[in-house]
Amino acid sequence: MPEKTNTILVVDDDKTVIEQLVTYFRRCGYEPIATANPSIVEQTLANFEVQLILLDLRMERLNGYDVLKNLRDKGIKTPVLIITAYYDDEKERLREIGITEADVIPKPFRDFSKIETSINRKLNRMIAPEEVCSEYEDEIYYDNRARLLIADDEEEITDFLKEMFEERKYEVVTFRDGKSALEYIKSNPGGCHVALVDIAMPCLSGDHLITAIRTINPKIKCIPMSARYPDEVEQELRNIGFDVSKLVTKPFKVPLLIETVKVAAVEAGVLGPPN
Repeated sequence: MPEKTNTILVVDDDKTVIEQLVTYFRRCGYEPIATANPSIVEQTLANFEVQLILLDLRMERLNGYDVLKNLRDKGIKTPVLIITAYYDDEKERLREIGITEADVIPKPFRDFSKIETSINRKLNRMIAPEEVCSEYEDEIYYDNRARLLIADDEEEITDFLKEMFEERKYEVVTFRDGKSALEYIKSNPGGCHVALVDIAMPCLSGDHLITAIRTINPKIKCIPMSARYPDEVEQELRNIGFDVSKLVTKPFKVPLLIETVKVAAVEAGVLGPPN
């Protein structure tokens, strides 16, 4: 299996561009996440371990220069490549902030191999030939029968996760608070096989939600998530008799999160060959 070690965040308010890049990066062995809302870049970086940002310059809500300034002001050093159709117009201003032509991917995208070269140079990464267009995930998820519940009060992050897992043929339901998630489980005990549960949620905390889920249907595989100090959360999980090794911490290592959910789905008997 090719190990997808690099997560790329695409920030562009043109959804066609997002679709092009996300499709291409998935085929090339990266794990892409994308947003058309530049104002959530910092929130996204707080929740996902991102190795590279592809950033458009001219966006309506917040331009790329403002995003770069915010990142630098906060000491965030994630590498950035600029994607723009206006490099000739912007190159002097870009040069003033240390962005050279080597850091720019021009639009429209005519040669995706050049994009790959730019990314590899920025990441100092070489892709092994067998990684490109791998059919590994297609085989694993071809007969995916898993229903996944995601309970997290951060809407944009939940949207990222939903898209990520739906791409792998999971059936996904999402909730913004623990109480709503619990009402769903009560009314539909077989409604999910795997539950991704944020520990810090309004209305009902994650540890209480997990306790309730296990009471209603012990077969549901719960995976707790948290951005808090692991020691604190692990103690809360021990207090309810939960295996602390199942805890997934934020910012997410995306390949690890995907693998954790996959293992849980296999254990639930809904991923892989039918029993």
